[in-house]
Amino acid sequence: MKFGIFLVAAGLMMATPAMALTVGEAEAVVGIVEQLADETGEGMVADAAEIFFDYDALGANLIPAAGFDRASWVTAYDAVASGYMAVIPLDEFNAVFEEPLALLEASALADDQKAMMREHIVGLVAEAQATREQGMVHADIVRPLEGRLHALFFGEFGE
Repeated sequence: MKFGIFLVAAGLMMATPAMALTVGEAEAVVGIVEQLADETGEGMVADAAEIFFDYDALGANLIPAAGFDRASWVTAYDAVASGYMAVIPLDEFNAVFEEPLALLEASALADDQKAMMREHIVGLVAEAQATREQGMVHADIVRPLEGRLHALFFGEFGE
């Protein structure tokens, strides 16, 4: 579900470093994640930098071969993920959240349960919006990779 992609951002990079992401770093991150996604069947989510790093360390070692250590990988990965969130047109970004909220409202849950879940979702949406704002500094670097990132975030890789 598209919503999960951004909700994962909730625990994410509220402190995305304002580093100067380079084109080479962004391309390397996307290329590595494409390879690992094809291998694992798992797409890119905003807070999965360390998961990809640990998986890569089990064998492929693509990340260190590209010149990243754990810290620089996490920083670059987070910059690419937040930059991707920033390049998504605002109406599309907001639409991602409409379906889960509509499903919640249409559910048979008690009103108090709906209110509690709605409050939680609204908080996660606010965090995703903040991450999107933080990613604006990386948008120009990430924009040429938007199609590839869309495939990674929305599970359209390896097809």
